[in-house]
Amino acid sequence: MESPRRPVFNKVKRIAALAGAAGGAYVAARAMSAKEGLTSPREPFVWKPPREKSVLLQGVNIIDVLRGRTLRDRGLLFKDGMITGLVPTRDLEKVEADISFDCGGLFVMPGLINAHCHTLLPGSMLFDFDLLMTLKRQAYRNLEECAVHGVTTVRDAMSLPLVLNRLIRRIESLDLLGPRIISCGSAITVKGGYPESVTPFPVFLSERLGDPVIHVTGPGSAREAVRKAVEIGGRYIKLFFDDRSLQFGNRALKTIDNESVRAILDEAHELGRRVGVHQTQIAGFRRAMKLAVDDLEHVPSDAVLTDEDVERFVEGDHHITPTSSADMALSMIPKGHPLYSNPLIDTMNSYRERVFWEIVPAFAEEAVVRSDFKTREIYRDGDFKRGLTTRILVDPELMAQAIVNGSKNIQRLYEAGATVCCGNDGGTPMVFPGSLFTEMQILDWLGLSRADVLRSATTNSASLLGLDRDIGSLEKGKLADLLVLSGNPLEDVRAVKNVEAVFRSGVLLRRGPGFSQVENLSRGYRPR
Repeated sequence: MESPRRPVFNKVKRIAALAGAAGGAYVAARAMSAKEGLTSPREPFVWKPPREKSVLLQGVNIIDVLRGRTLRDRGLLFKDGMITGLVPTRDLEKVEADISFDCGGLFVMPGLINAHCHTLLPGSMLFDFDLLMTLKRQAYRNLEECAVHGVTTVRDAMSLPLVLNRLIRRIESLDLLGPRIISCGSAITVKGGYPESVTPFPVFLSERLGDPVIHVTGPGSAREAVRKAVEIGGRYIKLFFDDRSLQFGNRALKTIDNESVRAILDEAHELGRRVGVHQTQIAGFRRAMKLAVDDLEHVPSDAVLTDEDVERFVEGDHHITPTSSADMALSMIPKGHPLYSNPLIDTMNSYRERVFWEIVPAFAEEAVVRSDFKTREIYRDGDFKRGLTTRILVDPELMAQAIVNGSKNIQRLYEAGATVCCGNDGGTPMVFPGSLFTEMQILDWLGLSRADVLRSATTNSASLLGLDRDIGSLEKGKLADLLVLSGNPLEDVRAVKNVEAVFRSGVLLRRGPGFSQVENLSRGYRPR
């Protein structure tokens, strides 16, 4: 005899099945709609010179970043991806090349190097369904925008290492438009340490994506973590010294113990890797100096460095990458805050509005733009306690302090002769790996000379990467990473935005309107 409950149970099952099917159809439709709104991928390159064929850029004004000067009406020769010579004006008529570009007074400088970014992050903080559907395209877009805007090399400061490795191979084989990528592999931290929202993945994800972080428990596991990071492609080692969260509440965080840090440094140096440490607090800076960590990411924001702090830094072989763009983007303190009247905060507030209305839409997919504008509204309204926002939003007061105190620290280090590199923390909200010009503009405002701003994004960052023999300046024997501009960045740093052509290892990645007029080429070559 059938149970009297059976028909009811079957009816419930049918309703559940219909609801599941309807829900699945809705999700599928939303996913399709989100994907239909994505931008189309760009071509991986414009033109690749034939092997063993020499290429001449003639009539160019060469930006000598090493000496901070402009060499006018010169020629630049390269072949098989390498610079083979800089041609003086008097010898231009004598030079023979298989392919010549008559550049008619354009300016050429080394390709830019973003010394600190997160290549695969979307440039937003608040996630929804549409943004999740956009993540892959935005990651590819980040790579493309680097190439389009003259960033030929990036130093990735934490991503999904195995995913990044696959993208690196595609870029190197000219199957994907993007920059040269130097990765840290997996970053090293402790359980309960910064970045508190990032943890190792379950095995099934780790095997496919790679772990963004590795947790260590002592010197032995610290050495093992370094080896693992190197095995999965780490060209340098990244760790963290912040003992307070940057999110609301600034809760206490654990940090790696000193003996483990020493083990990391020892193992990394044995494997020929430098070690960079995330630190945004004066205690972390001093700890890095005491333990002789190689390089510093960001600058202390909670206090101003003393003379002794600065002296200890410049005496060592250290680099520092301020990443002020991220501070600018998230320092949205409310009117009436004591720091609001600070002139530098006012400058950053004005610049942020330009970023919102001009740069974010130019670098991001629609879902990312919407997410960033939602973040802006939350900060502007001061309604930080909606839902889970306090658990994911960065405290804007800390970012404002980073502008006020951090700017003083950058100026003090720079004036003392510190090696300042240029990285914008691209991938964080409203900042993108390819928009390095924002960081260059801020460094200019903070008092670096224009020549030193250019060096921060070229020679200094090449030194940080250990690639100063290969990139960072226009010299014979170095890679032909070339940024062709319509204006002179030694006269106005903003000229780096006026891109006419980008070459990476001699391959033409981007051709702008000015360079498009360069069509009178020998041997009948025409770019596609």
